[in-house]
Amino acid sequence: MKKIKRFMQLGLSLLLIGSLLFFANGTGFADDHSVIVKKGDTLYSLSKKHNLTVEELKSFNGLENNTIYIGQKLLLPGLKESEPMYAVVGGSFSNKENASKQIAVLKKKGINATVITKVINDKTYYRVQAGVFSKKGNAEKQKELLRKNGIKDAYIVTNKNLQVNGVYNGSTYSQLLQQFGKPVKTEDQLNIRSLYYDDDGAGVTVKFNMENGSVFGLQVYPEFLKLSSLPKDKSQVINVYGYPNAVKNTSCYESATCEQFIYQFNKNKLIIQFDRDGKTVQYFDLSKMQ
Repeated sequence: MKKIKRFMQLGLSLLLIGSLLFFANGTGFADDHSVIVKKGDTLYSLSKKHNLTVEELKSFNGLENNTIYIGQKLLLPGLKESEPMYAVVGGSFSNKENASKQIAVLKKKGINATVITKVINDKTYYRVQAGVFSKKGNAEKQKELLRKNGIKDAYIVTNKNLQVNGVYNGSTYSQLLQQFGKPVKTEDQLNIRSLYYDDDGAGVTVKFNMENGSVFGLQVYPEFLKLSSLPKDKSQVINVYGYPNAVKNTSCYESATCEQFIYQFNKNKLIIQFDRDGKTVQYFDLSKMQ
């Protein structure tokens, strides 16, 4: 069984190397988070404040030395991913065509929107989403705009970006180690690193930018980790992530069929695959949508 699962890990790792198939989920994505340098700030003080190393902060911003100046804008990798964002949503249709008609009306009025789905108790519902915003005030304005244009039940959904054990796309590699712990060994293949926490298989496989250490792909296998913070079964997954945007059956080892929960939010996609028993989490696969 473990040999089969190691084979599955290899296949998924190779999948990270190649092109992944993604589908969009909404418009008006949240802006990158940044900080403006104030009097008394140093790279060291800012790195400590935002749980980064000085080298990560320098590399992410293309700084050749430790000099910064008042008023300078610095990007903070990973921080924006963990802050709340606000999606503007309206309607709930059992028929996708009805949601599409609403979107067509909005587009004629210059409002960009898209259809999103939620699968609740095996039934798919279609909703209109008109943006994801980093500032609640902008989401409130968009909500009122939708209501004025016929979506009377428009509301705001507060979400954080998709994550696995507190690691987001945009987190740094050192932040990942803080969340998962130091592995007993690692293996590198191009820009993919496999982290082993025991001798049986890689508990974490991460794709990250070697220059600035920014994570943009992550696979996690609970079987090879001793973490109580990871949801282990379907009921725990729903408690942590809510109902998925889509549900898919896929072939897995020994010609079995495994179920996947698919979540999408703000250009991020999370696939959680369950074992053939239909409830035990097999792996988490977090990726950046194109």
